[in-house]
Amino acid sequence: MKIYNITKKILTVLLGVLVMQCSDVLDKQDLSAFNEDSVWTDANLAEGFINQIHNRGMDGWPTSSAGFSDDAHGTFGEMYGETDTNSRTMYDGAYRLIRDINIALEELGASDFESEIKDPLMGQAFFFRAKIYFDLISTYGGVPLVLEIRSSDEGEALNVARNKTTECMAQIRSDLDTAIGLLPDAYDDASSDYGRITKGAAMAYKGRILNHWASEQFDPTQSAGRWQDAFAANQAALSNLEANGKGLHPDFEGLWFDESAGNVEAIMVRRYTENFSHNREAGCRPFVVGTNGESYNKATKGLVDAFPMKDGKSINDATSAYTYDPVILWENRDPRFAKSIAWNSAIWDLNDPAPVRTSVIEWTFQESSIEAQADSRITPTGFHCRKAVDGSVPGGAAALIGTTDWIEIRFAEVLLNLAEAANEVGGNSALIYDILTDIRERAGIDAGGDNLYGLQAGMSQSQLRDAIMLERRLELAFEGKRSYDLRRRRMYEDINGTYRRGYYIVRTAAFDALDPSDEILDDRIALENMILGGSIDINDAATYNTYFDTQVQSVERFGNTTDNGDAIDYQDKYYFWDLPQTAIDRNPSLVQTAGWPGGSFDPLQ
Repeated sequence: MKIYNITKKILTVLLGVLVMQCSDVLDKQDLSAFNEDSVWTDANLAEGFINQIHNRGMDGWPTSSAGFSDDAHGTFGEMYGETDTNSRTMYDGAYRLIRDINIALEELGASDFESEIKDPLMGQAFFFRAKIYFDLISTYGGVPLVLEIRSSDEGEALNVARNKTTECMAQIRSDLDTAIGLLPDAYDDASSDYGRITKGAAMAYKGRILNHWASEQFDPTQSAGRWQDAFAANQAALSNLEANGKGLHPDFEGLWFDESAGNVEAIMVRRYTENFSHNREAGCRPFVVGTNGESYNKATKGLVDAFPMKDGKSINDATSAYTYDPVILWENRDPRFAKSIAWNSAIWDLNDPAPVRTSVIEWTFQESSIEAQADSRITPTGFHCRKAVDGSVPGGAAALIGTTDWIEIRFAEVLLNLAEAANEVGGNSALIYDILTDIRERAGIDAGGDNLYGLQAGMSQSQLRDAIMLERRLELAFEGKRSYDLRRRRMYEDINGTYRRGYYIVRTAAFDALDPSDEILDDRIALENMILGGSIDINDAATYNTYFDTQVQSVERFGNTTDNGDAIDYQDKYYFWDLPQTAIDRNPSLVQTAGWPGGSFDPLQ
């Protein structure tokens, strides 16, 4: 008799949800009616069970994560040292998923399926168990390792103590290695199975988390051996991926909209459909009444300034072939800037309704939206996120049903992970330069006479580290990696005491005089007609200043250009969060994390 209790009703719910949720990879036959005893004797039902694990375990669009960094506006208390209790709610849900994974591993292991069916299913289950446990330890440090199905009849035996973080990581690596050994390089039906975890995806994920394990969050004293392991893992991942046709997509902007199995950049993907959608489109676009949007990824001045000029050199580098002008700050920049960020007067063809949109020009000045409700939602930084926003999607309600797939790991990150590990190991500067120049070449940056794409020649290990982290910030902007990097490399201490700033843009008297109607909308349309008709050049600094006045403002003090706002004050204890008190109340064997009230568990052991 099974030692666990899982009812037909629970299985029906899990697999019924599956039918509504992803495209081909999770969209097989209707599995909502079946006998639970047949799940592990019917390959389609077993695949369905793994599909719901995939659906629950795969990350989605990181809509608000940039707000936990210096890259975007965000009203999160931990950025200012104001969070004194746990705000992470993943603990219980993670263990419910781990329980289902353990069920799958036990049942599949005992099944009579042929290896060509069993191995990929078990490989995916091992992968997601590793992933969920790593999500847990990177949040809390060591957690209870539960690797078999537990029965409610076990009583106090269910009160499992926290394992050391090192013990958890050893199990995570073991599960990943097992998964890599079971997973295929590719699936037979590349289109239908697009999005499933492949061997290469698991190897790339292993490289990513070994970089994390070697970083200062887990290893403040920096043990060389961890970086050597990470370097080897990332080398192996790159070798596998290249052998299977993966590489940099030729179009930095278009890679997000290539949702075919032939997208060479996509390594690990979360698929979306109208039945299982996201609201990122509404959140990143200019506000349209009724969408509750205009809240995600509003770039700070810090991120804007981080993008180099078109020759790859800093905006402050006097040797750049281009002169930076803070008024028309978008001119002659790294081409990724205009493909990631929209500014006041940017050409951005969005399918939004009037009066939000009356031409292909984007406006972020105050009262530019015309509608009172929308005016209160003008971007607090003067910028919008443009990356991966599908301009063809109509604004309004349709933008709440986003179907653009999320690429959790793409080839550029694999390259940057390898570069980072190679640098920490040392002696690999040629490899690192090759990686950085390949990425910058794809971006469209000028090669320069030295073919270094703006990179300084002969950089030291420390300088290369800074260059790699900067390239991650630019290439992976708004992809959830900046806050991740700040945390894993303990770089919050580098930005503590700094302020997140943006631009407060208002119209001038000359703008108000553009149309005799005295209506802002008519003035705006008149200016658009002048720009698009070629009678003025809005990319000329003097012309731009004729119609707009721009001042720096704090993102926390909207409209106040004299107050610095709140300084970033990320606390050391936030690198490992406290366990939810509800979990401790249920399980007296749990010891709270050191640094939190009543805590003594050391997450570094």
